[in-house]
Amino acid sequence: MTYTSFLYVIICGFLSGLFIPAVASRFGKILPADPGLVLAHLWHKPISPKTHDGVRYALWQYKWKKLKIFSLCWGIIMASLFACAYTYIGSAYIGWTAGFILIIGFLIAVDQQYFLLPDFFTIPLLFLGFGFATFTGMLSPSASFFGALFGYFLCTLSVWVMNLIFKRAEFGAGDVKMVTALGAWLGYESLNITLILSFVFFAAYAFIVRKKSGAFGPALGMAAIIMLFIAYAK
Repeated sequence: MTYTSFLYVIICGFLSGLFIPAVASRFGKILPADPGLVLAHLWHKPISPKTHDGVRYALWQYKWKKLKIFSLCWGIIMASLFACAYTYIGSAYIGWTAGFILIIGFLIAVDQQYFLLPDFFTIPLLFLGFGFATFTGMLSPSASFFGALFGYFLCTLSVWVMNLIFKRAEFGAGDVKMVTALGAWLGYESLNITLILSFVFFAAYAFIVRKKSGAFGPALGMAAIIMLFIAYAK
């Protein structure tokens, strides 16, 4: 490890994290969020209201201030996670692991705001997982493939059973795609532990806020990042 490259990784993590809240906030304006529409509208510059419209301008200033605070927090989180990936998983894999962490960050932020896990992030996460297995040797391609397959069928079976018994399904299509993508990264054994951890995190969140429903993506994303370090730390 060199201090220069380590510092570069931290700076990249911080700068990439700064964009997460701003990018996530765009999804409320481009639903349904198919990839082409996202690319067309993702980087539009926000228009501030006129200063003479006092109420709207004050609200805009409040939202802008909150966005800057969230951006700073995400920057610090991403810088810390990138640094941990570089240190504990290895500099040779930092491109892959940083991509995983960053996409998970976007998914968490979008799902928190809009209860949405868009294909714009879940599908690249899936293919990045197959690439990680193919080119790094950290996970065999067959384990990656069967991990993704296991994740997909496990979620599909869960939705089917819940519909039969309770006439409702708690997993959305985005959750199924995210779990499938995580299976490609972690394999089916680690994916099982990830799901258990995510249920624990979600149950703790539901208990704290006194709600029985909410976005499952943040709990799943946090569990996945923890499991990435457990599975691949050297």
